[in-house]
Amino acid sequence: MTTVRIACFGDSLTEGYGLNDDEALPVVLEQMFRDEGMDVTCLNFGMSGDTTGDGLARIQSVLNADPDAVILEFGANDCFVGEPVEVVKANFATIIEALHDNNIPILLVGITALTEMGDEYKAQFDPIFQELAAKYDLTLFPDILSCYFGNSMMTLMDGMHPNDQGVEAIARDLFPQAKVLAESVED
Repeated sequence: MTTVRIACFGDSLTEGYGLNDDEALPVVLEQMFRDEGMDVTCLNFGMSGDTTGDGLARIQSVLNADPDAVILEFGANDCFVGEPVEVVKANFATIIEALHDNNIPILLVGITALTEMGDEYKAQFDPIFQELAAKYDLTLFPDILSCYFGNSMMTLMDGMHPNDQGVEAIARDLFPQAKVLAESVED
C-alpha cells in the first residue's frame, strides 16, 4: 500500500498560527489517520494571512508537490479585508480548476463571514462555498469556524485563531470527510 499524500492548502487556520508545529491542523489530521491505521501524510501548505488571491499565486507549489488530494481552506482573510465576492469566487474557481486539470480530488472547507462585515456582504459571501461545491461536484465541509469560534477555551488570546484544543475540534469534525477523501484516492 502506498502512502496517500494530502496537501492541506489554506491560510492561518491550516498553518497553525500561534501554535507549535505539532499542533497544526495537518499534523493533527495525520495523527488521526495513523490512529485509524491509514498510511496518510498531510502536507502543510498553510500560510498565515493568505487570501484566495495569495493561494492562487501559490498553486504551482502545491501542484509541484504532486499530492493525491487537497483539503482547500481559504476565505477568512478575504472576508476580513472585504475582498469583493466575485473576486473571491473567481480565485477559488481558478484554484479548483487547476487541481481538477491535474486530477486531484478536493475537499472544500467553507467559512461564514463574521457579522462585523455587514449583512449585505455576509449574504453575498456565505453562499460562495455551497455554489462552488455544487458547480464542481466537491465535498464541502460547511464552516470551519463553527468548530471552535466563540468558545474562549478553544481560541488564542486574539479570540480569532484556534488554540490547540480548537484545532483538535476542527480536526475531529473534519476527519470523517478527510477520511472519505483519502479512501477515494486509495481505491
